[in-house]
Amino acid sequence: MKVKKINAANNHEAMTKVRSELGPDAVILHQRKVKPKGLFGMFKKPYIEIVAAVEDTAVRPQQPVMRPPVQTINRHNHLASNNSPKPSLAHEEALKAIIEKNTNQITQEKRGAKTTEEGLTKEISEIKNMLSTVVKKVNVKDLPNSIRDFQNKDIEKLYHLLKEQEIDEEIITNIINDLMKNDQEEIDDQVILDKMRTMIDQLVISKEKGLKSKIIFFVGPTGVGKTTTIAKLAAHYSLNEGKKIGFISADTYRIAAVEQLKIYSEILNVPVEVIYEAGDIHQAVSKLSHKDIIMVDTAGRSHKNHEQVKELELLLNQLDEKEIYLVVSCTAKNKDIREILKAYGFIDNFKIILTKIDEATTYGTILNTALQTQKPISYLTTGQSVPDDIEVISADKILSLLLKEE
Repeated sequence: MKVKKINAANNHEAMTKVRSELGPDAVILHQRKVKPKGLFGMFKKPYIEIVAAVEDTAVRPQQPVMRPPVQTINRHNHLASNNSPKPSLAHEEALKAIIEKNTNQITQEKRGAKTTEEGLTKEISEIKNMLSTVVKKVNVKDLPNSIRDFQNKDIEKLYHLLKEQEIDEEIITNIINDLMKNDQEEIDDQVILDKMRTMIDQLVISKEKGLKSKIIFFVGPTGVGKTTTIAKLAAHYSLNEGKKIGFISADTYRIAAVEQLKIYSEILNVPVEVIYEAGDIHQAVSKLSHKDIIMVDTAGRSHKNHEQVKELELLLNQLDEKEIYLVVSCTAKNKDIREILKAYGFIDNFKIILTKIDEATTYGTILNTALQTQKPISYLTTGQSVPDDIEVISADKILSLLLKEE
């Protein structure tokens, strides 16, 4: 009986591998879900482990039948026919010699093919080993001297992982240096996770609970999803907390933006006021004064257009009592994020919402933005669905994004 253990991402893939490697007669002996081990294994998806078996006869390939050339067979059949005389000893010896020659030739060809296959396998293995050695040398070369001297594989792996996430060097250095204060024997998965969680709690998570003002402005560059984010939060406050919501649209530069907010207002049964000048906001707020929360959708402003940014500053200065959310896309480059934050530097106090988490390939933006602004990040949006694709940020969520290995 042939027994084999097979790992796969799901049941369909596992059964496909079983049929491919053991054939249709294979029998499943054992099946279970396995959680990956090792560094950050807690954030990996479990895989399917199957133990399958099959009788040897079911998988043993058929041996090729050795037959002499057609001409030889025909000649032999002719000699053996009832109407022909019995072959002479000389004929039999000649026939045996031909069969033996063909058999030897086939055996040599099989040995040659096997030798060639073994040679190719050996060469491929050598190439893989060479590439692995080169990658290791490159990774070690890229390490800072302090990490190289510390000689801890978990620390090295963490360093490369954080670099791949495009986290600023300052943050990486702080994390690694704090970990290296421990003895090597004390550094394990849990120590690393605890250190990361502590850093995230200090840098990212807001200690303030609830809203300080009933008027909330949403500001940020064009195309980051401010209007959709407003609709998600309005649905949350209205449906989950029973708050009465009002909308104000100051984004009259794009007709579609006003129409989009009006559609959401109709769906959520929320009134909307449209303003065209900064001073109009006082009248709009007065009309919605009976509401628990008033959400103001501002026009997207390019951080490179100083005149437009000044218009936004004029609008924000109309009201003293307010909260401000700066909405930034997680897909933006770190350099662009720095320029955006610089352009909106006139805002004294604000919180951050990071959008398009589902479209990002790296998540260092989360930590980098918090470090550069020294402001908390309140929400992450993970898609276009209203109201589902938004969640309050947490250390575990950030850890799962930063440390997840595909």
